[in-house]
Amino acid sequence: MTELFQANFNIIKQRWPEAAEILQHQQIENIDAALVSGANQTISVNGIQLSSRHNRLAETQLFLSTLPASATQATMYGFGMGDVPYIALDEARLSKLTICILNPAIFALVLSYTDHTPWLQHPGVELDLQPSQMQLKTPYIAITPDLELVSDDNARLRDLLQYELNREHANRRHRADDPAIIERFEANKEAFEQDPDVMALTSRFTQDKAIVIASGPSLEEHYEKLAEISIRSQHPIIVAVDTALHGLLHHGIKPDIVVAIDGLISEYHLPLQQTAGISLVYQPRLRPEIIQQWQGPRYNALGHSHLYDKQAEKYPEKTRLYTNGSVLHPAVDLAIKLGCKEITLCGADFCFCNNKSHAFWQDFAATSSDEQTKAWATNLQKSVNESGHWVVNGVGEKVATSLNLCAYLRNLENYISKVSHVKFYRSSLAGADILGTQFKEL
Repeated sequence: MTELFQANFNIIKQRWPEAAEILQHQQIENIDAALVSGANQTISVNGIQLSSRHNRLAETQLFLSTLPASATQATMYGFGMGDVPYIALDEARLSKLTICILNPAIFALVLSYTDHTPWLQHPGVELDLQPSQMQLKTPYIAITPDLELVSDDNARLRDLLQYELNREHANRRHRADDPAIIERFEANKEAFEQDPDVMALTSRFTQDKAIVIASGPSLEEHYEKLAEISIRSQHPIIVAVDTALHGLLHHGIKPDIVVAIDGLISEYHLPLQQTAGISLVYQPRLRPEIIQQWQGPRYNALGHSHLYDKQAEKYPEKTRLYTNGSVLHPAVDLAIKLGCKEITLCGADFCFCNNKSHAFWQDFAATSSDEQTKAWATNLQKSVNESGHWVVNGVGEKVATSLNLCAYLRNLENYISKVSHVKFYRSSLAGADILGTQFKEL
């Protein structure tokens, strides 16, 4: 412990005793850290610089420029070298700044080598070493290096930040004024108006339990059990997402309902000639040929996103299902709207467990002579090999994933937190540890 750390710590202990309690238990000796010099000095941790070594002032001004010009209060996620609070408060740019620490050990390291007593004593500063993992405070600044160096306990918060920082880019293909989307809605107009609303399914399904099946790799653990459950005269409603259907039918499992919303899903992904007796729930962005060639009953709904606002005005009688990136979201929302009070998730992994992206497809491609199947499987494996993110699974291990899957996971967790009357279970420990769910075998 250095004299600088002690001076910083004394103020923290006086103002934020809970934060001080966390700090005094941090072990900084094993952190791979080094001093890096350029025009300025900074600290490198695991090869990642906590700030610029060329112009820390300019970098700080850049961070502050991301705030609305009228902002007088803000939240800072991460800490870097602590330059933002110095500049923001010294220039009176902000009257209040809440600092959410993403890695307490690295924060303790920085406190050991830099004097932070001026801003620590500022009455407008709040220090939070246990920030909420469910919702971001706005407006905010995200200190980029800290997103890479986040502690395991703050992984959910990191994912929320990365999702928000990439939201505009991710939504570029989902604009309501996109001519291709408008054309697709028009192509599906006749079917959409003729087919019944999804709530008509309430007359067919009265069970209060559902198994909602995604296409994550752990689904392969459950094919045998699902086959047994699906042929029982009384079984939970089995709701599957579109990309899971091929594998389910291959293993003799016929879901009650399939949910499809993605405009890129094609006949290749769905064995349409085997869909007799299976109810399709679709949104009007689906390819018209899939709707037309579906052999079983068809029902539709609108998504609960801005993409469908105009359609909702046009068809106010149509149900809107929760949609936030993944087809699993409306599948879960559908089960709840059908009256289910207990939902078991299968294949909802949100990560590349078993070094795969999807159940069935990669193994199926290995024995297939179809070039399209092989090409798709190759692309899936490429996404696994190039993954740069991670989540913690049900046994506390870090498992590779993608930024998209992280976003889908956190959006589902946020949804689950708002439906407290429903019990959620997950059937595998190999996939992501989903907040709000408990593990239970099928």
